Amino acid sequence: MRSRWAALALAVLCAACRQNARASLQTPALPSDVAADARAAMARRDWETAAPLLRQAIPSAPDSVALHYELAICATYLELGDEATREFQWVLEHAQAGSEEATVARTWLIQTGGQTARAAAIDRPVAERDRSDSKVGGSGVRGVVEWAEAGQGVQPLDRKLLHLIGLKNTPTSGLRYSIRTDASGRYGFEQIVAGPYKLTDVIAGRPIWRLKITVADAEEAVVDLGPNNSAKVRDDFPEPGPS
Repeated sequence: MRSRWAALALAVLCAACRQNARASLQTPALPSDVAADARAAMARRDWETAAPLLRQAIPSAPDSVALHYELAICATYLELGDEATREFQWVLEHAQAGSEEATVARTWLIQTGGQTARAAAIDRPVAERDRSDSKVGGSGVRGVVEWAEAGQGVQPLDRKLLHLIGLKNTPTSGLRYSIRTDASGRYGFEQIVAGPYKLTDVIAGRPIWRLKITVADAEEAVVDLGPNNSAKVRDDFPEPGPS
């Protein structure tokens, strides 16, 4: 169980580091600097110290997405499943649609099965959940996901989580959509904004796929994922190697 929680926690670690860097700009300063002390503890990976400080800070800034998000991250490392689920659900409901916080919260809840009625729309693309949002467009991406596990032939991947991530300095900058494949390995992003994206299966860590795609306005792109366009064969966003 500990290894399972550790693996899930790693999925949000990179996002947590970026969050710490900008959180002080999002949360009002507290008289006792409790939030600052909590973030300093998180920077040291001292989750046991950070969590109670964040619980103390939240009543002074109850609408702070940053504080709830940070407490959820601490709870994942401390294996406090109920608290992590509760805080990530709060983040999913209050964070800006398509934001990093909402994407990480949605992914964690899906992976742990922490869905409730309040997060019932978790498996649908962000745009589909909020049709009044400016991130809703008239384009789409669909396809089939297949993979060959060791010793097996190529077969559809069901319930595979996929992400569309907008590219910086383009019309899709800051946009993120997530969805899972169905039982036949099919997926479909609907009502997304046209433009270039990174299509991948992970937020952090080693991907199976990492492709650059461009979606035309009012059209539906077809992108099948399989061994022939995996990151081992084609990686459109290679990470820089050691200097």
